[in-house]
Amino acid sequence: MLGKDEEKQCQFMYVNLDDFVPQDHLLRTIKRTIDFSFIYDKVKELYSPVGRRSVDPVLLVKMLLIGYWYGIPSERKLEQEVKLNLAYRWFLGLDLAEPVPDHSTISQNRRRRFKNSPLFQEIFDTIVSRCVAQGLVTGEVIVTDSTHIKASASKQRVEKILVEKTPTEYMKMLEQEAQRLEIELQDKRNAAGKKKCGKKWQIEGRKVMREVVSSKTDPDAGYMNRPGKPIGFHYLSHTSIDAKHGIITDVHATAGNLNDHIPFVERVKVQKGKLGLPIRKIGADKGYDCAEVHHGLEQNGIEGYITPIDPDDDADVIHAGNFLYDQETDTFTCPKGKLLHFTNVDRPSETAIFKIYRAKTRDCKICPLRVRCFGKSAPHRRIKVPLFQVSIQRNRDRAHTPDYYSIQRLRRIWCEGTFGILKSQHNLEKTYRRGIVNVQEQCLLSASALNIKRMVKALA
Repeated sequence: MLGKDEEKQCQFMYVNLDDFVPQDHLLRTIKRTIDFSFIYDKVKELYSPVGRRSVDPVLLVKMLLIGYWYGIPSERKLEQEVKLNLAYRWFLGLDLAEPVPDHSTISQNRRRRFKNSPLFQEIFDTIVSRCVAQGLVTGEVIVTDSTHIKASASKQRVEKILVEKTPTEYMKMLEQEAQRLEIELQDKRNAAGKKKCGKKWQIEGRKVMREVVSSKTDPDAGYMNRPGKPIGFHYLSHTSIDAKHGIITDVHATAGNLNDHIPFVERVKVQKGKLGLPIRKIGADKGYDCAEVHHGLEQNGIEGYITPIDPDDDADVIHAGNFLYDQETDTFTCPKGKLLHFTNVDRPSETAIFKIYRAKTRDCKICPLRVRCFGKSAPHRRIKVPLFQVSIQRNRDRAHTPDYYSIQRLRRIWCEGTFGILKSQHNLEKTYRRGIVNVQEQCLLSASALNIKRMVKALA
């Protein structure tokens, strides 16, 4: 018998939204695990004590998090989804008859009230601190890497500008160490009645400018042109992850043309100071294999398990690795038993300082290995060693241990896997707003969304 739905009479009904949300629903698990009322204390100073009652700030933040949990980047679409989805309404505490906050209310609060506040950073830190308290983050092994985020910037609207390079704290420390070495060398020259050859070392008053490609639509973005990476304007999200449960412990957005290792040591200090993590070991790829990182980690009592940059594989060349170093005399010994002494400090660029060791010309002149060692034209063999080379060598020694292979495996699992999930599911594939402040906010909300998911799964 054919059935038809006839017009039905309207009726009053009592609806309990809790009945419509499955017991194993993600939002139900999150609501049981996390109390978001801590947000009130974080935003108290952002609201006036008088005036019209505002939209509940916890409601606004939870609504933003729903967008990041379910990959809804548009606040206009987020408003529509909350109106239609009973689980979203239940999680936000909105009955069927209650109006959903307008998308403009969300965007205006984010752009005005919350923009210059540390709210989203504090939310991220609070979640991580709770993971630490629950034993989900130990700091035993931290893995780190960066991922590129496509900027909302046109490749056609560009300009070339000159920017001044400011030295990092590490470079200032290198300057001091180089100056100390120069003074010691000069004292030895004076004692031997010799004069210094070459350029004079200048520490003060140096201003270094470089030309960069800048976007007119988003000047904060950086033009990235790296092997194996997409070319264009991007941001980088520098991310550290605890290897026990994959909880993101730090996220820091920068322009896409910044080298991975530059903000690394400072971010490690931030994690240790803010979270009180007893970080013991850190794993990273070869983008972090530099003296600045190795020395900085050792200064903080951390062992680095960083992939070493491969040396030149030309088998017909005698590499510096074939020379024996004596730390007591600060000399190298070549395969023929001749000594190379420390002669001067060299700075080929504004980001590197080297100690130069040279052999005597009379020793190299008659050496049968000279062509393989340094070629026909040079008068003698020369080895350049970065300052704090000892720290680099200790990392190279660790690269042959079982711990190294284990930590590098964890790095590939957690870093690459996390970046894939953040981009495919949690709104990190591209930037949706311009400017480093907005991108940092996007990175923090995306990381917070994933941390909460991993937190409730681990505690389930």
